[in-house]
Amino acid sequence: MKKFAIASIMALAALSAQAANYVSVTQESVQSRDGGADSSVSYLRGGKDFGNYSLNLQSRVARFDTGTTSSSMEATVSNKNVSMFGITPFIGAARNISSNYTYGLVGLTAGAKIGPGFAMAGVKTRVGSTETVDTKQTVTFASYSVPVAKDISVSLGANRSSQDIKEKGVNVGLSFGF
Repeated sequence: MKKFAIASIMALAALSAQAANYVSVTQESVQSRDGGADSSVSYLRGGKDFGNYSLNLQSRVARFDTGTTSSSMEATVSNKNVSMFGITPFIGAARNISSNYTYGLVGLTAGAKIGPGFAMAGVKTRVGSTETVDTKQTVTFASYSVPVAKDISVSLGANRSSQDIKEKGVNVGLSFGF
C-alpha cells in the first residue's frame, strides 16, 4: 500500500510538472474535533487550465498520532463559464487508497486579489461514497497566498470539516506557477 501511495504521488508530481499552471506542496496540522486522532498532513497539488476548464489534482497523505497513515487522491474540474459573481462550482472524484473506497465531490470556490496576495475560500462535500460508515465530510476552507518571487508564492490556510469526519486544520504551503 505504501509503495502504491508513493508511486501515485510521484506520478502526480510528474504529470503536474509537465502540464500544470501550478504545482503546490502544503503541510497541515489537523486536530480532531470529536476525540479522534490528530494528524500531520502533506498535500501535493497541481492544476492546469484547458480553455474554459480547469483540472486540479490532489494527493493527500495523513500521518496520525496513532502511528497509522491514510492516503487519498482526488481530481476536480470546473468551467469558468459557469462562474457567477466570482463563485465557481466544481465536481470531482476521489479514492481513499488506504481504505479502498471512492466518492464524488461537489463544491464552490471564490477568490480575489487582496493587497499583495490572493485570497480564496470554498466549500466541498463528499457525495456517493462506496463506503457507508463514517465517510461523510463537508470541508470549508480559506487561504491567502503572497508572491515571494516570480511564479513562487507562500500560502497560509485554515479549514474545518463537519458531518462524520470532524476536524480543523491550519496549513502553510509553497506554490510554483508555470
